[in-house]
Amino acid sequence: MKILDIKQNLPVEQRGQAADAIASEAYWRVRDPVYGSVGVISLLQQQIYAVQSELAETQAQIALHSAQQQQHRQQNQVQLENHPYGLDDSQQFGLDQGPSGPQNPPNFP
Repeated sequence: MKILDIKQNLPVEQRGQAADAIASEAYWRVRDPVYGSVGVISLLQQQIYAVQSELAETQAQIALHSAQQQQHRQQNQVQLENHPYGLDDSQQFGLDQGPSGPQNPPNFP
């Protein structure tokens, strides 16, 4: 009877929403007799906090990786600028000339 009294004291436009809230709370109270919907809300909040923490960690890793990439690019640029002769094509493409200059390929019959 108490629920009907509460519902009767509400404005007509809010009664449907109140009925939905009461039904929802009853559903969750059956599923979790101790905590009801509060238990579900608490569980969802814990999941949100865990995901937010994971997101912050991922963003930090991305920022660190980006900073390392930028530092690497800057170091490469400084090395290029400070190289006394510049880099020729073989050095730019990682070709090894060895200590005595370019190596001739072996002759195959």
